[in-house]
Amino acid sequence: MRTVDSVKALLADSDPAADLVGNPARRQRDLEKIVLADWTDAAVPRPAVPVLRRKRLLVPLGALAAGAAAALVFGLLPGGTASTAHAVTPPLLSYQAPATTTPAPQLLEEIAQRTAALSEPDGPDAVLEWKEWSLVTRIDGNRVSSRVMAEDRKVVIHADGSGTLTRAFEGEKGKTEPHERGLFPDPVPADPDALRAVLRRSTPGVDDPAGAAEALRGLLRAQALSPGQRAAVLRLIAALPGLRHDGTVVDRAGRPGEAVSAESARSGLPSRYTFIIDPATGRILGDEDMLTESAGALNVPVPSVISYTSYLVAYRR
Repeated sequence: MRTVDSVKALLADSDPAADLVGNPARRQRDLEKIVLADWTDAAVPRPAVPVLRRKRLLVPLGALAAGAAAALVFGLLPGGTASTAHAVTPPLLSYQAPATTTPAPQLLEEIAQRTAALSEPDGPDAVLEWKEWSLVTRIDGNRVSSRVMAEDRKVVIHADGSGTLTRAFEGEKGKTEPHERGLFPDPVPADPDALRAVLRRSTPGVDDPAGAAEALRGLLRAQALSPGQRAAVLRLIAALPGLRHDGTVVDRAGRPGEAVSAESARSGLPSRYTFIIDPATGRILGDEDMLTESAGALNVPVPSVISYTSYLVAYRR
């Protein structure tokens, strides 16, 4: 039996993210990202899945819910104690208190109305660029160590669905390869309810902050959204339970925006999901996932940002 299948069977009854991804092919791809072996401090993790070596495991938090990561730690590594040394995680962003008491849903509706009225150039090609960061945790015997993994990506998608993907790990030379059509090859609706239905096909838990964050990450990496589509995204976020306006913030790419967030323990550990939005264009500048109460078996302090994405470019030409 392949290692991937063994891990999948082990977690079948305890996977806290089981209902977040309804697409079997996507679940398989995500699991293959999890089971990485033979990693050294000088190496960059690769998507190939070699034979899992005894008591050695990589857990890329950006690819797996934190709770499932904890389940892997305890399921595969009985005995021993984790290292108490905390990994270095990104500094928390500094938020300026809101100037008004406008509720977050109302704020997003105001931005959505302005966004929907915008007129922007259109064309057959979509150009997307983003930077994503995640914490990769290595389990080796009774030692837990973590490191930052940052990756830059640029995608050019043509009208026929073909295109290129250029990816570069921080400090590495970029590599260009053919772009593969993802979960959202066709334009999404500019109506929030219809958009929610489309996202639910791949992410059944889209009405929860954790599911919405997962679904929107996939969408924003696949399409350059029109003003109407961006307005629908904002209205979908506005409907999340417990949404609050955190105030203004300068994102990790140096751009000002309005931050809204909601909390959920759906991933297995209480987390806050934050979206940073350009109030003039309705674009999502970035999203962040932060542990708020407990890190489980992970060697990070609390609170800790365990993943974030900066969306740098999204336009049609």
